[in-house]
Amino acid sequence: MGKLRFTVHPLFFVFGMYFAFSGKVFSFLTYTLVACIHECGHYIAANRCGYVLNRVVLMPYGAVIRGEEQNFSYTDEVIIALAGPFINVITAGTFVAVWWLFPESYPYTELAVTASVTIALLNMLPAYPLDGGRVLLALLSIRFKRKNALRAVKTIGIALSAAMIGLFVYSCFISPNLSILFFGSFMLFGNVFVSKDNSYRRAYSVYAMQGLRRGKTIKRVVVTEHTLVKDLFKFVNGGTLIDVEMLGKKKTVLSCDKTVRLLCEGNIYSTVFEEAERLFLLRIR
Repeated sequence: MGKLRFTVHPLFFVFGMYFAFSGKVFSFLTYTLVACIHECGHYIAANRCGYVLNRVVLMPYGAVIRGEEQNFSYTDEVIIALAGPFINVITAGTFVAVWWLFPESYPYTELAVTASVTIALLNMLPAYPLDGGRVLLALLSIRFKRKNALRAVKTIGIALSAAMIGLFVYSCFISPNLSILFFGSFMLFGNVFVSKDNSYRRAYSVYAMQGLRRGKTIKRVVVTEHTLVKDLFKFVNGGTLIDVEMLGKKKTVLSCDKTVRLLCEGNIYSTVFEEAERLFLLRIR
């Protein structure tokens, strides 16, 4: 896997100061841990799809993940978006199990479950830049032009952020709820101050031939004519190179240097056979 670099948005520090002054440091640390676990879900899913998240900006309720300009399928976009909330659900279930096995842990596991469920549900709202908004963006992009779909989900996001900030103003006349303000501000930042820093890039190109001086392990992977290039990414990591054995009319083996080129330059949604024939002028079928 490629390196995932975490950075912290100033709004996150403000969020932390609010918790500190209100005597809820443990709550803040718990939400921070759950948010990091959430982003690890995106990171793992991206790697499995042949991409790596090279930068994640940690903010209240999660992080802003972007990659609109990248060339990946809408199916992969949905998978990567849903991976964060999914891992939060798994985390919540794990903490419930811990509480059931060790009842004395309830004061701690209750907060962890609440944080996991809260972040999962908030991120499933169908508004940009939340994960639900990215799912909606992918679905709309199937029928409409990408820029029009992006404009639609960003409009929803800005409307939701305005509603949240308005709800905070209303709460000030009763009992101020700063959490609503933080969430509304997070939404607003994610829609107005869009950056391309948090993008997807080819995972294998990050580490492919680096570190050979210290040596790397080579594995043999056998594929058929139905195997996609993207399917090969699950066999590689930072310490491993692969040879690819293709079983067609005649057995053909791609050495690790050719496999590197295949994974770096090939269309990941084409089959290994098609890209090997295109890149290396081979006849396998």
